[in-house]
Amino acid sequence: MERPPVQVLLVDDDEDDYILTRDLLSRPGLTAPYHLTWISRYEDALTALASGRYDLCLLDYRLGARTGLELLQETRNLPSRPPVILLTGQGDQAVDLAAMEAGAAEYLLKAELTAEGLDRVLRYALERRRAEERLRRDRDLISRIMETSPVGIVVADQQGHITFANQRAEQILGPLSPAPHAPAPRLSDWPLQPLENGAGCPGPVPWQTVLQAGATLHDLRFFWHGGQRRLALSLNAAPLRDPSGRIDGLVVTLDDITERLELEERLRQSQKMECIGQLAAGVAHDINNVLTVIQGHADLLRESLPDDTPQARSIRQICAAAERAARFVRQLLLFSRKQVVQVKRLDLNQVLHNLAQLLPRLLGEDIHLELDAAPALPPVEADLGMLEQVIMNLAVNARDAMPHGGRLRLATSTFSLPDSEAPRRGAPRGGLYVCLEVTDTGCGMDAATLARIFEPFFSTKETGKGTGLGLATVYGIVKQHQGWIEVTSKPGAGTTFRIHLPASVGSPTGSDDTTFEARPRAQRQETILVVEDEPDLRDLVCELLATCHYTVHAAANGPEALALWDRLEGRVDLLLTDVVMPQGINGRELAEQLRRRKPDLRVIYTSGYTGSLAGRQLRLEDGWFLPKPYRPAVLARVVRACLDSPVGTAPPPDLDPVLAGFGPDSFVAASPPRVNPA
Repeated sequence: MERPPVQVLLVDDDEDDYILTRDLLSRPGLTAPYHLTWISRYEDALTALASGRYDLCLLDYRLGARTGLELLQETRNLPSRPPVILLTGQGDQAVDLAAMEAGAAEYLLKAELTAEGLDRVLRYALERRRAEERLRRDRDLISRIMETSPVGIVVADQQGHITFANQRAEQILGPLSPAPHAPAPRLSDWPLQPLENGAGCPGPVPWQTVLQAGATLHDLRFFWHGGQRRLALSLNAAPLRDPSGRIDGLVVTLDDITERLELEERLRQSQKMECIGQLAAGVAHDINNVLTVIQGHADLLRESLPDDTPQARSIRQICAAAERAARFVRQLLLFSRKQVVQVKRLDLNQVLHNLAQLLPRLLGEDIHLELDAAPALPPVEADLGMLEQVIMNLAVNARDAMPHGGRLRLATSTFSLPDSEAPRRGAPRGGLYVCLEVTDTGCGMDAATLARIFEPFFSTKETGKGTGLGLATVYGIVKQHQGWIEVTSKPGAGTTFRIHLPASVGSPTGSDDTTFEARPRAQRQETILVVEDEPDLRDLVCELLATCHYTVHAAANGPEALALWDRLEGRVDLLLTDVVMPQGINGRELAEQLRRRKPDLRVIYTSGYTGSLAGRQLRLEDGWFLPKPYRPAVLARVVRACLDSPVGTAPPPDLDPVLAGFGPDSFVAASPPRVNPA
């Protein structure tokens, strides 16, 4: 393929010189084809040199009243000016030096021009121009890379003085260039402290190992404490070598990993809490089975003894302790998101008085607890365990805010919210609310902290001193109970949390009646199939239902229950089955198989988990759900009500607080709110 000719511009006011130059560039055997354009006037030469159309320029020193040196000086800053070779009639060292200073690529004597010599000079000038252009592009690319790099880049000399810092480095660390007439900053002066979990560098950064031994440093993590700024940095360093291989400096790359470390910590906390939740759910399931057995047998024993005997009093203590243990299990399940909600009408004053026996031991001797209960307080509809969890979490936060002691005040009151104010307060609706006010005399919070306190995993406590889930749990529970929270706080002036819960109509729900007479009995000698893999619990349930004059058959798992059904030829009125069972058939799958054989079969599921553990959430038409642990009287009432109700109908209102298998999971971590100032 024929090469395009090199475009050469000749600026000369002598036509004979033009003809001579044209003939020289037309000789055969030259290294490149040349196309010569002649211009004789100074002004035309200015325009031509600025046009960018020419690869090279041959410029005569004499241009009438002007000189080629003037043209060189006038066009030296043109970005498109081609390499210029000055032609002179006689050698003048002063002119030659001035021409080179003005940017001439070379100078030649006209008397010594030959085709080969001119070709050689033009070729060298063109190659040098191309090399300079490549170097300029490379430098421009390197400069753009340095300035647009997503990581900071710092260069230091052999003494550790900073000689260069890119834009990203100064965005992260602040200005690194020295002030006028000030010594250059040194890497060793950087305010760095090792991270607790830094990568293999417990002390200062070993810059000298890079400068002296040529070692490289990879992902060393440090805190940067510069004024009010505290950043987590990842540092890498490598030696810089001159052409002979001698180390004459080092290059450092740095990255701000503060946000990344926070996300990693949140992920670790999330994974840890997930493991704790799974463990808690499994442990709670087993504990609930045991508590059901304890409560059931204790109730049976109590019925056989007069109320005024020491044995009866001991059994009542056993029942009360088992009930408290059941509440503890529900609190444990808050972190597994598999807890059972048992909503009752509660007297908030009574809840506070009960917790007042426990809180002083939690708070310590140097914190004084005050209770201010409003008289005639209306009840609230809430889960007792969750409400206790809210109070305990707020009390723990208050204790940690008063490391040197102080005062914690728990107060109750009522609050009437107009419908027009509900959206601004973050309340679902207007009406009468019960307010729980928790006030401490601690260190308080600034506005920035106050805006984030309900975010999951946000904590102002030291690492290992808190999970950042306490107030997120409080917020989720309060929102689930159709309430809202207001917080006021100032640094050094303490903090007040105001929890608002909808007031309920009616009297607080009393404890379950566990007397034998409260248990409704069979009406037509109905048959019940009990499927439970825990032997002690299975025996207890069968005994309790038998005392209510039901015909009871029991199986330990799904396959055994199917075989028993066949032997009974389907003469079963109600299936009472555990949800999670061994042998490959869970309670839901068992019920579905039996329902296909007998569509009007009543089903009651029971479990220490929620009703969603059978693979998807239980629906009303699937059956009722009775959470463990349950009392004998509760079991008898639920069985009787289920047998008396058509398949697919809701439980009667008096059993709503007991049956808790329907609707969304009881605790879902909500998005952190904007804090409502009081």
